[in-house]
Amino acid sequence: MKSKITYKDAGVNIKAGNDFVSTIQPYVKKTLSSNVIGKTTSFAALYSINKEKVDNPVLVSCTDGVGTKIEVGIKTDKIRGLGIDLVAMSVNDLICTGAKPLFFLDYLATSKLKVDYHSEVIKGIAEGCKMSSCSLIGGETAEMPGMYKGKDFDLAGFAVGIVDKTKIIKPENIKGGEILVGISSSGPHSNGYSLIRKLFFDKSNNYKKDSKFINSVMKPTRIYTDLILNIKKKVHIKGMAHITGGGLLENIPRILPNGMGVELLESRLPKVKLFKQIQEASNLKLREMISVFNVGIGFVLCINEKDLSLLDKIFKAKKERIYILGKVIKKPEFRLV
Repeated sequence: MKSKITYKDAGVNIKAGNDFVSTIQPYVKKTLSSNVIGKTTSFAALYSINKEKVDNPVLVSCTDGVGTKIEVGIKTDKIRGLGIDLVAMSVNDLICTGAKPLFFLDYLATSKLKVDYHSEVIKGIAEGCKMSSCSLIGGETAEMPGMYKGKDFDLAGFAVGIVDKTKIIKPENIKGGEILVGISSSGPHSNGYSLIRKLFFDKSNNYKKDSKFINSVMKPTRIYTDLILNIKKKVHIKGMAHITGGGLLENIPRILPNGMGVELLESRLPKVKLFKQIQEASNLKLREMISVFNVGIGFVLCINEKDLSLLDKIFKAKKERIYILGKVIKKPEFRLV
């Protein structure tokens, strides 16, 4: 008689999956707005936009992951912040269009689901959703033995927002001569970690024991949603860039019309200890650094010069400084001066 081989024998624990859903539900529910219809444990999530006061509604969507920061998080036992990172990477992209985030969905895949361990990631996702004022309306968790090994897991996130069609921020509104203003990052955010891992974690060294260094490297990505939505009510923003993969060098030009470029002042960039450590360890030149990292600037606003004093006043009231990085030029190049 053939012996029975169960799904659990194959590496998938259905009970663990059910326990996981039960464990994370209280954290998920805290993110839900009155726009969410029905239960979050159904086959699909329902969200009403009737309560949004938008005359010409356009839905905006984004998706992203956290990349190799996950491996560093696993090695340093700093995984909760990865959930915040996941939300930030999508909502920070989304708000660049002028949109307001509405809801978020996540995907977590691992070799073996550990309820207490992996629920920490979902708690981080819920925290990130609360910080960005969006509802965590659904997600998927997959046990995939053979695809992943040991503690390995991966994350993907999906955000949807809304904007009035007449208020979408478009490149054609930028005419040249506008000022580029930087807002500080919390650290590397979720980019450049393949290099960080190679420099500091692949070899035998003391960095894994340096708690200050680990906290600096693993600090969650800053979420700019509330700040930007507040500024938009007071200042005319002509363009916004989330400084993500590709650093300052690639992301600022993405918001410009064809034929225009950037003049960036090296002296105006913040001096951040961690990025100095990375540059010294890698021996990269500044132009190479800004093609990989945010180097202390996580978000860039493009505004008219006449609006600069008002913007500065807003930031001073929040006890935060802005960085006047340079300007838009009428040549398709990126000048670092």
